[in-house]
Amino acid sequence: MAFGNGWKHEDSSEMLEVGNYKAKITKAEIKSGDYGQYIQGEVEVEGHPNCNPHIFLLNDRPTKGFGKLDTEQAQKMWDRNMTSFFESFAITEGDFEPSHWVGKVGEITVQQQRKNSQYNEIVMYKTKPRKAAEDKKTEVATHTDTNNPDNFPEDKPDIF
Repeated sequence: MAFGNGWKHEDSSEMLEVGNYKAKITKAEIKSGDYGQYIQGEVEVEGHPNCNPHIFLLNDRPTKGFGKLDTEQAQKMWDRNMTSFFESFAITEGDFEPSHWVGKVGEITVQQQRKNSQYNEIVMYKTKPRKAAEDKKTEVATHTDTNNPDNFPEDKPDIF
């Protein structure tokens, strides 16, 4: 028998279903891209340690409109979304230092991507997920690890 004979690909990551989840921010940093600065971070989703998606992106506050939104509308939408993010993760409003976010626990929403509905994306606050046209009547599920309430202890300070 040859080395590796019979090997089969085993995917160790779990694809999260559309719904609401409890998550802890494990990494967050400011980066620069073609469209300006953004924050890229990672979350650990309660009860789903090897899940996808687990990376989130937060774009900087817009300086001009996009799509059908003028500048003022785009900025109001961004402000509203960031306020929801700060509230969900109990982060001091206006604290845009991503290192302060690490370890914070909050609720996220996993929904289908608008441009490619075969993939899901993370919304960094609890909302009603966007659904596919054929899935409009399905109830939204909230996923938590009810058997282990200590899975994500509330923001305990590091003592090391």
